[in-house]
Amino acid sequence: MIHKNVLLATLVLTVTCVQATFDQLKAKADVVFPKDLDTLRKSLTEAGYEVKLENPPMEGAYGLVNIKKKIIWIAPIAKDMGIFKTTFVHESVHAAQACKTGEFQPIGWNLKVDEAVRVSIESILYRQYPTNKFEIEREAFLMQGQPDAITKIQKILKENC
Repeated sequence: MIHKNVLLATLVLTVTCVQATFDQLKAKADVVFPKDLDTLRKSLTEAGYEVKLENPPMEGAYGLVNIKKKIIWIAPIAKDMGIFKTTFVHESVHAAQACKTGEFQPIGWNLKVDEAVRVSIESILYRQYPTNKFEIEREAFLMQGQPDAITKIQKILKENC
């Protein structure tokens, strides 16, 4: 009887693992890069970054960049939430910020936004980030809404990576 229970448990575990893998592959397949973001993805690849459409290895994050391993993660749920582009642009800014020295450093873009957006960004910074990350995060948040964001990021990637 114990043998049957072990076999049953193994079968259930195997089916669960296969289903989880299938669900991850399906989620990745559902994310299609629009043309402008696909050109940014290609620029990141040329700069040595790997873009992974999977949950970042940090609880609660929609996007994450590891500058040592040169990996950018974008959670597939970002598409469903309508934040895929802004998340991808934000993480791409961080990749560009690290190209020159291998450490995060603000690029120094002079980015203008509406006052309400600026106040919202400041609120996010003060609630969710340590003060030593304010400048790099502020720059990434400000870039998210810029009409020429992709062009600016690609220029820095090409110059510094």
